[in-house]
Amino acid sequence: MSERLPYRADIDGLRAVAVLLVVVFHFDLVPGGKAGFMGVDIFFVISGYLITAIVRRQLDAGTFRLGAFYAGRVRRLAPALCVVLLLSLLVGALTLLPQDLLELARQTLASQFYLANVYYWRHVSYFGLQAGDVFLLHMWSLAVEEQFYLLFPLLLIGLHRWLRRGFWPALGVVLLASFALNLGFVASKPEASFYLLPTRAWELLAGALLAGALPRWPAPRALRELLGVGGAALIAAAVLGYREGIAFPGLYALLPVAGAAALIVAGSGPALLPRLLAQPGLVYVGRISYALYLVHWPVHVYAGRWLGSAYDGATRAAMLALSLLLAAAIHHAVENPVRLRQRLPQPAPLLRGYAAALALSLAAFALAWQTGGLPQRYDPAVVALAAYVDDRSPPLSECEFGRVAQGPAWAPCRIGRSDGAPRWLVYGDSHAWAAQAAFDRWLAAKGEAGYFVFRHSCPPLLGLDVFGDRGECRAFNDAVLGFLDAHAEVRTVVLVSTWRQAVEGLLSIGPSARLPAREASLQAFDRQFSRTLEALHERGQRVYVWEPLPGAAAPVPQALAWAAAGRAVDEPTVPLQRYRSTYDFFFAALERERARVSLSFSPSEALCGEGRCAVEAGGKPLYFDNSHVTRSSADFWVRMMQGAERRAGLEHAAR
Repeated sequence: MSERLPYRADIDGLRAVAVLLVVVFHFDLVPGGKAGFMGVDIFFVISGYLITAIVRRQLDAGTFRLGAFYAGRVRRLAPALCVVLLLSLLVGALTLLPQDLLELARQTLASQFYLANVYYWRHVSYFGLQAGDVFLLHMWSLAVEEQFYLLFPLLLIGLHRWLRRGFWPALGVVLLASFALNLGFVASKPEASFYLLPTRAWELLAGALLAGALPRWPAPRALRELLGVGGAALIAAAVLGYREGIAFPGLYALLPVAGAAALIVAGSGPALLPRLLAQPGLVYVGRISYALYLVHWPVHVYAGRWLGSAYDGATRAAMLALSLLLAAAIHHAVENPVRLRQRLPQPAPLLRGYAAALALSLAAFALAWQTGGLPQRYDPAVVALAAYVDDRSPPLSECEFGRVAQGPAWAPCRIGRSDGAPRWLVYGDSHAWAAQAAFDRWLAAKGEAGYFVFRHSCPPLLGLDVFGDRGECRAFNDAVLGFLDAHAEVRTVVLVSTWRQAVEGLLSIGPSARLPAREASLQAFDRQFSRTLEALHERGQRVYVWEPLPGAAAPVPQALAWAAAGRAVDEPTVPLQRYRSTYDFFFAALERERARVSLSFSPSEALCGEGRCAVEAGGKPLYFDNSHVTRSSADFWVRMMQGAERRAGLEHAAR
C-alpha cells in the first residue's frame, strides 16, 4: 500500500466551500449571514481525515517518524503564517496607535506559538478585546488544530503499538469524551467550549475515524449519491438555520461536521456532488484556502479601521477580492515552493528559518512591550489622547454580582463615607461600574455612605432576563430586592444603566427565549420599568434614575487622537436628535413614572447643548470607548449630579 493518498479534487472543492463560508461571513456580504464560522468545522473534519489516513499508512509501513511529522507541519503551515504575521506587524507599525500596536504584538506572539485560542478565550470579553476588531482572531482555529497535532501522533503511536486491534474504537472513545465535554460546558462556559481543544477535538476525530472506515467499508454508488446530497443539505441547514443565541459547538455543530463527513465519504468514488466540488474554479480556491484564511481577516480589520463609515458593502467586496489576490501571491510565491521543497528542501534550513521567525516575533513583542507600542512615532499630544482608552475603573470584582459573596449574608461593596450606616444603594450594569468613582465622590461630598453593586449588560429591571445570559440578570435584580428587604436603613436607590438593552431587542422573559420582535422588547421594558419603580416605592425607597448617556459614534480616545494627528476620521459626536429618537421609549416611560422618581440625572443636558453631544470636556475624553465614562471624568459627573440635586432641592435627601 502506498503511503501517499490519491489526490482528491473534491476535497479541495470542499476546502473552498469552507473558506468561502468563512470569508463571506467575515466580510458581511450576505444579509443576515452569521454562521460562516462553521467553515472552520468543515476544515477540522477534512484535516482529521487526511492527516490520520497518512499517519496510519506510515505506521503500518513502519516509516512514520515523529520528528519528520512535526517538521512536515512546520513546512506546511509556517511559511505563509510567518509572512502574514510579518505583514500585519509592518502595517501596524505604520498605522496603529501605541496601545493597538502593543496588542497586535501580543496576538502575533500567541499566534506564532499556536496559543491564540487560549489568548482569545482569556481576553475576548465585554470589556476586553471585541471580536470584530481583533487583528488575528481567526488564528484561534489554527492553534486548536496544531495543539491537536502536537498530541495526536503520540496517541496514534501508542494505539498502533499496544492496542492495534482496538485502534479505531479507541479513537471513537476519545471522540465521545470530547463531544461529552462539549455538551457539558457549552452552556456554562461557552467561550471555553468554542475556543479550546478539549471541546473541539471531536470534530477532528470525526474526520480521523473516516480514515479508518472508508478502506474497510467502501460505500456503494447509491449511498455515495445519497450522502453527497445529504451532506450538502446538512451544511446548508446549519448555515441557514443558525440564529444568534444558539449554543455552539454543542449539538448544533453536528450539522456541519456530519455534512463534511458525508461529503468526504461521497467523494470516495464517482458521484454527482463530488464532481461539482471538483470544478476547477472551486479546486483553485481550495488550494489557496489556507493563505486566504490567513490573510482575509487582517485585511478586513485594517480596512474597517481606516475607512470607518465608508466601509460599505462595495468596499468590503473589494477587500475580499484583494484578499484573494494576496492569498494567490502568498500561495504561489511562499507556501507552495516551500511545501514542494523547491525552497528550503532540507529540514535543517527549514527549521533554522522557522526559529528565526519565532525569534523575530519575540523581538517585536519585546520592543513593543518595552516602549509601550512605539509611541515615538506620534506627537505626545496624540499619545496622551490615545492613552485614555485605559482610563477606566479597575475590575471591581468585589462589587460585581456573581463574584461577591452570595447567600443570606451577601452585601454589595461600600462607597462614599467609610464610616456610618449606608443609606444609599447605587446599582446597575456596566455604566454603573464605569462611573463608580463618580458615585463614590458624590456620596462622600454629601457626607453619606452607600452600597454599590453591578452586573455587566444587566439593566436594573425586575422580572426580566437578558437574552443569552443564563438567567443571571434576573437573579441579580431579585438578589438586590432581597438585600433591600433585609436592610431597611437603605432609603434611596440609584438605578444606572445604558438602557439600550430594550432597543437592541435583548430583553426577554426567559434566559434562552428571545422575544419575537424589537417592539416586544420595548414593551417589556415599559412594563417592568413601571413594576420596578412600584416595587421600590412600596418599600418606601426614594428612586433616582441615571438617564442614558449620549455616547459617541466611534471609540473616543482613538477618534480624538487621530484627529490630533491630522487624519480624517468620522465625527464621533452624536446629534441630539438621534440621541432623543434612540431613547424615546425610555423618556416616555420616565415621564409617565415621574411621581415615583425623586430625581433623574441627565447627561444629555450636560453634553448636548449645541445640538450635538460632546465627547470631551476640557480637552479630555469623557468616554474610554464609545459609551462608558472615563474614570478621570468623575468630577465632571459629580458636578452634574450636584447641579441636578440643587435644582430639585434635594441636596440633603438621604434621610
